[in-house]
Amino acid sequence: MRTILSTLVVLLAVTALIYADSNQWGRRVVGDRLLQSATIVNNSLPVPIKTAVFQYLPPQGSARAPNVTYILARDNVRNGLGGFAALISGGINQTHATVKLSSRPNLGFNFTIEVYGR
Repeated sequence: MRTILSTLVVLLAVTALIYADSNQWGRRVVGDRLLQSATIVNNSLPVPIKTAVFQYLPPQGSARAPNVTYILARDNVRNGLGGFAALISGGINQTHATVKLSSRPNLGFNFTIEVYGR
């Protein structure tokens, strides 16, 4: 019984982390710089779930592309009715990153995405 209860608690904790409103990947340390920042808003389409894809690519012509060290997807909707963010490709210690943003059913979203690296 104890193992079932502890497994259930761990499962619920992981589920809460996955469905958190704001997400962050990696760790920001001294020497990191802001590579790209964007605010993405989607409130207009009359569809049940709205999605958008944010993509960070290194600058064209750079001799050495910076490695991504930290990604922050901040939900700007304060009442808990914002959307969800998921890292779908690239990411930490890569030179690119792709984040998919999704809304809650029949609502919009407003995210600020910040990508840091060195």
